[in-house]
Amino acid sequence: MEPLVVEYDAEAEGDDAIRAYDAQSLFEDAQGAFARHDFAACDSLYGQLFERFPQSRFVHTGLYNRGLCLEQLREHGRAAVHFRRHAQLSTELRDQRDGEFRWGYNLVKTGDYPTAIHLYNRLLDADDLGPLDRAECHLRRGIAQFRLSRPGAAEKDLKRAMALVEEGTEGFVEGSELMAEAHFRRGEIYQRLSHNVALKLPVAKMKTDLADKARFFRQAQDSFIAALNVRHSYWATAAGLKLGELYEQFYLDVLQAEVPTDFDPVTRRFYFVELRTQLEPLLEQSLAIYEKNITMSERIGAQNEWVAATESRLARLRALLEASRKGGGPAVPPPPEPVEAVPPVDPPPPEAPDAAGAPDAPDDPPAPGDG
Repeated sequence: MEPLVVEYDAEAEGDDAIRAYDAQSLFEDAQGAFARHDFAACDSLYGQLFERFPQSRFVHTGLYNRGLCLEQLREHGRAAVHFRRHAQLSTELRDQRDGEFRWGYNLVKTGDYPTAIHLYNRLLDADDLGPLDRAECHLRRGIAQFRLSRPGAAEKDLKRAMALVEEGTEGFVEGSELMAEAHFRRGEIYQRLSHNVALKLPVAKMKTDLADKARFFRQAQDSFIAALNVRHSYWATAAGLKLGELYEQFYLDVLQAEVPTDFDPVTRRFYFVELRTQLEPLLEQSLAIYEKNITMSERIGAQNEWVAATESRLARLRALLEASRKGGGPAVPPPPEPVEAVPPVDPPPPEAPDAAGAPDAPDDPPAPGDG
């Protein structure tokens, strides 16, 4: 039988002076807190479980489930520690893999890209993973490579992830989170490549640079549209936002092109007025994309950080363009603020796995398992 802990509080009165704890009730209370999205309570209850009952059979699964709570609290460093420990204590290979996959996800979130790459290299050398698991490894490793400024290696991983999703789903990729995110991350690679092309004089060089910038722009655009076409609600709204941002950023980048040094102040002022006027259709296109993203999110019932950012940027651009049309000068929006991907929480599954093991680790966001 599981042990029982009874505590006496001398400062409390009546029935509140005595409290009894057992591992199972703490575990079940923690699960209930997760189900109602009270992640702070969930974290605290699992902490009490580990502190009071370190040898309980619920500790192993509790490590995994507390990691999920910490993910939702954005405490990815602590989450990574819990998933790593869960993997280390696993006696079944499936449980070990569950912990390793969540560990890797949180390593990428914390920015520990070298450790994440090392983990995914090891997982990809294993012979027990199916095509979808291997696709996730390539996807996460590709994100890590991109964050380390290795776009070539990152794209190679993302394309391999897409091929494995095609294989694992037999071509039925509609709604696939892995496929949608792979396209989205590939779009981010080309968006950054486009942004990083500075437009410098002389004119011959600037023409070549502009052609490269436009080519990367189109590749980013194609990837974000591909992410939209997968029809995964979360990544579709993310891709919609990024498409609008792509046009905004291109507008700003061209405005920052190098100007001939022989321009006097008057010529320089008229140059920028005319340039902004010529580029303003890019902002109108961005505005139209944001409006479509809001319409799509309302139709599919999506409400997340991408939708919130779209609403904010839409309001800002409308005000800028309206001021411009009323004679306030050509619109010059500030650089777009970055948005972090935080997939929403799903409710826990209605039925629990056996007490001896941890739950399977599905794509983000996972749900906790019963001990």
